[in-house]
Amino acid sequence: MNSPLSVAIYLYEPSDGGLDRVAILLANYLAGQGVRTELWMARTEGPLAGMIDPGVVVRRVAAASTVRGVAMLTQLPILRAMLRRHRPDIIFSPGNQSNLLVACAALGTRARAVGRISNPIVRPGTRGPSAWLRRKRFQLTAWLSCRTTVMGRADADLLAGECGAIRRKIALLPRPTVTPVLWQAGERRARARSGPRRELLAVGRLAPQKDHGTMLAALARIDGHDWRLRVAGQGPLLAALQQQCRELGIADRVEFLGFVGDPAQLAELYRSSELLLQSSRWEGLTATAIEALACGCQLVITDCTPNLREIVADAGQHPMVPVGNVAAFAAAIDWTLSRPADPDLARQAVRAYAVDEALAAHHRMFAQLKG
Repeated sequence: MNSPLSVAIYLYEPSDGGLDRVAILLANYLAGQGVRTELWMARTEGPLAGMIDPGVVVRRVAAASTVRGVAMLTQLPILRAMLRRHRPDIIFSPGNQSNLLVACAALGTRARAVGRISNPIVRPGTRGPSAWLRRKRFQLTAWLSCRTTVMGRADADLLAGECGAIRRKIALLPRPTVTPVLWQAGERRARARSGPRRELLAVGRLAPQKDHGTMLAALARIDGHDWRLRVAGQGPLLAALQQQCRELGIADRVEFLGFVGDPAQLAELYRSSELLLQSSRWEGLTATAIEALACGCQLVITDCTPNLREIVADAGQHPMVPVGNVAAFAAAIDWTLSRPADPDLARQAVRAYAVDEALAAHHRMFAQLKG
């Protein structure tokens, strides 16, 4: 008789990022399905710690008190010892930073390592030896792992290249993104009436990757619409972005809300906003874009990931604009505000990213790997 499936999910900490949310959603779902599920973390406190279901066992993976990359290296022998002691069937890494660590830790143990590509394999603008080395590192990780999940065909092709052995280890799975709360918010939008002010929204960490500076500079060029921007997120660039708003003369039209951890509050922000602005330099898939579309919110986004192009087109949105191009971003905002799109079309385009369906696909994959 086969023993029940057991899964350990490695997460450095329950921070405010997309991969952290994916890891916790997956852990909660698996535990709810009767799977013995554990979260293994270097730090157990963080903005999303309250999301962890009581049915999920949390274990601490000791790490040196230093920068994250070095700290994770020190975890390798500890993680290997934990795999031998607790003997999970699957050890899952939810993002790029931990994929190689998890793959190496699982070598010689019964655990099957599953990694997830959460951000671009090669970041936009990266060329030459740096791009080659980064791609080879990802390919080595995929070769060492039992399975690697990707969120788009572009990532699958880049990761596999001409190597059939790696391609056979790749699984294309939708990112668990759209919760029932978000679907319900989208349904309420159909009954909502908008006022004269155009409500805009940005969601994401205030960090260089998100390039809020381009967004703010573009908004300063918008003259034909009475707009207000709400920014949900925290991060090291808050003071600099507030200063930029003052210099651009738009400080009275931009509100920084801080981190919004309550799913219902975030869904209401999407529902009450007409347009989500996403100015990232790079992304893996961009959960916020999918969440916004699920709520019927329109979208202006940079071409930060090839994995989103088809979704944006199917949703009837403005084509993705060049990264860092202020003029193009401003033109896209003006165009979108002047041409309202069908919210039902936007919602239909992201139905495959409903949380329960996507999490169930992960569960099936884990069960198949266990055999």
